[in-house]
Amino acid sequence: MNYILKQLWSYFYAHKKRYVIVLVFMLVASAMYVAPTYIIRLFVDAIIEKKLTSSMLIQYIGLFGGAILLAYVTEFVWTYNLFIGSYDIQRNLRGELMAHFLKMGAPFYHRFRTGDLMTRSSDDVQVMGMTVGYGLMVFLNTSLYLGFIVLMMAWSVSWQLTLIALIPMPLLAYFIFKWGSEVDAAFTDAQNSVSDMNSEVLEIIDGIRVVRAFGLEEATTVQFEKQTEQTKEKNDRVSEIDARFTPLITIVLAISFVISFGFGALLVVRQAISIGAMVSFQVYLTMVVWPMISAGDLVNVMQQGAASWRRINEVLQTGDGVEKEGTVEANTFESLALQQFHFKYPDTQRMVLSGVDLTVRRGEVIGIVGKTGSGKTTILRQFGHRYPYSNEVPQLNGQPLTAYTTQSVRTQLAEVPQEHTLFSRTIRENLLFGDNQATDEQLWQALEMACLAEDIRRMPEQLATLVGEKGVSLSGGQKQRLSLARAFLRKSPVLLLDDALSAVDAKTEQAIIENLQNQSVTDTLLIVTHRLSAITTASQVIVLDEGKVVQRGTHASLIQEPGWYQEQYYHQQIKEDEATHA
Repeated sequence: MNYILKQLWSYFYAHKKRYVIVLVFMLVASAMYVAPTYIIRLFVDAIIEKKLTSSMLIQYIGLFGGAILLAYVTEFVWTYNLFIGSYDIQRNLRGELMAHFLKMGAPFYHRFRTGDLMTRSSDDVQVMGMTVGYGLMVFLNTSLYLGFIVLMMAWSVSWQLTLIALIPMPLLAYFIFKWGSEVDAAFTDAQNSVSDMNSEVLEIIDGIRVVRAFGLEEATTVQFEKQTEQTKEKNDRVSEIDARFTPLITIVLAISFVISFGFGALLVVRQAISIGAMVSFQVYLTMVVWPMISAGDLVNVMQQGAASWRRINEVLQTGDGVEKEGTVEANTFESLALQQFHFKYPDTQRMVLSGVDLTVRRGEVIGIVGKTGSGKTTILRQFGHRYPYSNEVPQLNGQPLTAYTTQSVRTQLAEVPQEHTLFSRTIRENLLFGDNQATDEQLWQALEMACLAEDIRRMPEQLATLVGEKGVSLSGGQKQRLSLARAFLRKSPVLLLDDALSAVDAKTEQAIIENLQNQSVTDTLLIVTHRLSAITTASQVIVLDEGKVVQRGTHASLIQEPGWYQEQYYHQQIKEDEATHA
């Protein structure tokens, strides 16, 4: 409990005005809740001593009603402010997590699975909200409120009787803190299991077509049932530990009632306390029940909050290992260069790129080809600074790319990756990610360039058509061309196409390439492709093999040079001829 309170202290301090109000009004409310019991004592003693008059009765009733009314108002104020903090910290944590996610590079997402991040951003954040709201309320109840009750028992009745009534409490405290540590460990284990289960669900949904294609529905169901059973067992463990608290507290309080009643009766007989004091003491002891039961909830909530805070903090404290960005703004583009560039992915030993030399000047079209796994995509990734560099750093306009702010570098680039990411929104909204100020006329122009306009016009809702999650309602070729149109709208100086025309036919591909050449969408183009027809007019073509440049030249020169490019060109020509005569 100390751990989570220390972690939250900075939040409480930042909102000290709110929590001063909570503390002050809680003190007043606690005093008002114990005041009626003291009035009951005076009322009972007045009856027994036959001193009760009409004016005294009216006075007691007025004081009783006033205390209840003031208790209601003060509790409303402190509870309202307390639970504002609960929702406020959830908003803050979600904002921090989202900002962190948006800043992180690819290595971060290699470490944390999507389902895990979702669980930490939802379930763990909700637990933190419960800790700051309900948890703090219980903490105040078991400290301030309980403190007021014990103080009134000792001051207004008998300190000896109070000590006798509290004899069983050390036993309760021992088990509360003993089981509390078990709650922390069990809840952390349960939350990790929920994270794994959420990741499993996302993977199954993403791969549902593959699951069905291979007829693995039953096997997948069985595997998922095992996962859910494990999660259930771990949450059952948390519930089992939680369930220990209430009966223990009930038993301890019952023992306190018996002891205090017996010793209190003895004090009454000896006239050490009045009957009214004895009655009020029993009422005080009844009032202790809620704070003591809450003590079990307090340990449970605080330990769960500590576990969730560790999980959230782990994400916030984990970086991606990418070099710190510079301070220079990249406002223009003149050249991009890799000079004897080597690269390997984090946590691997294999060099994916070895000694690559490549200079891209403004206005050039560069083609990058090679076998599958030769490092083509990896070259494009270097310009967006998504991974930490192994040794050398790419040069932008003659300066290390790390000297510039990451955002300004990325504004110079428009990329269409192999994996087409479309959002579960309309076609218009997906396009506006490229330029949120674009008019419908500009959207249609981009669609025309991507050879998708006719497809969209045939749809009943046209630009207002919902594409479904990850573009599920579109074909593979339509997804590619929609991603292309979005990149065209960006109008960045450099356009990076990572096998972005693989799902369209050769005729459509040629039309898109011609549109790019005839329109001023971009000055510079880098194309990674398996179809050599897409780079016949490229200023320079490089051929990669196992991360090394093995051939370099124009299309015309490379088809005359024995090697992979020539072989691939003739192979594709034969296939096209066969398709033409088929």
